[in-house]
Amino acid sequence: MKKIIIYILIIAGVTFVVGLILYLAGLNIWFNEFFYYNPIVYTIFSLISELGSVRVFIFLIVIVWYTYDKKFARNLAYSLLGAYYVSETIKDICRDPRPPTNLRPLVTGEPVMEGFGFPSGHSINSIAAYGYIAYEAHVKKNKILFWIFTVLVYLIASSRVIIGVHDLQDVWGGLTIGFIWLILFIILEPKVSEKISSLSLTIKLILSVVIPILLFVIGIYAFPNPTGDYGLVSGSMMGLALGYILETEKIKYDPRELSNKQRILNLVIGIVITLVLYLVLSFAFPESPIMDLLQYLILSFLLVTLVPWIFTKIKRD
Repeated sequence: MKKIIIYILIIAGVTFVVGLILYLAGLNIWFNEFFYYNPIVYTIFSLISELGSVRVFIFLIVIVWYTYDKKFARNLAYSLLGAYYVSETIKDICRDPRPPTNLRPLVTGEPVMEGFGFPSGHSINSIAAYGYIAYEAHVKKNKILFWIFTVLVYLIASSRVIIGVHDLQDVWGGLTIGFIWLILFIILEPKVSEKISSLSLTIKLILSVVIPILLFVIGIYAFPNPTGDYGLVSGSMMGLALGYILETEKIKYDPRELSNKQRILNLVIGIVITLVLYLVLSFAFPESPIMDLLQYLILSFLLVTLVPWIFTKIKRD
């Protein structure tokens, strides 16, 4: 673990220094304007930017959960949700406006991006998700995947400046905070997981409900006119925690025991069910913090209980 943390620290240090140099050189506006009017570049990096969206992360987690290792998928989800909460909280504290986007509707036909700029949530979340997968790849000695996901983090972060929804300092700050989060998560997760596993089932269930609710209340009431997706984060955390406890106690689905054929079958079935649940719940619940909490509580709970249960009922060759 010490070796990979040193690698991450080196990458984070280089990122910080390069970002500082670019910022002090006054290249922030140049980055926004140079790429903004090139439709091909804009389209490519808009697609890359989507790889850091909530929808993609949901499918990423279920893919890992259903075909690779549910414990790693759980940690991946917690890393992402924790980072998401941190980024949304800092945004509501700093309340830094996004770069001027008055030309955005004219150039792209897209609406003005809402919310605050600093720090870039896509940058933080990409490190929490793809950076954590890169860490796992390094542990498994897969250098190709390690560098693929490392480069992907920087592509997503860069895309936010290129498509004009963030300033350079937003992304620079996001990457810095993201690396700090990733290092802390890698160090603390094994210790926290060991401590929680020693608790009784009743205490685990209570914590699975109380902690997300506390985070939700803090996010909603600690800031004037909060803009963060605190319902999404808190609901997902609660459903994930409760579902994981139930699944490990009763269902006991383990993708590591499956053949490649069985993994592919489960992946197809899981993706279809995930898409249906996501669309149905999105239409069923109106947008509001408490409705978001309920929506993602139900979604995450069903994804880690119902779908694995279905997998265990499928007849195997």
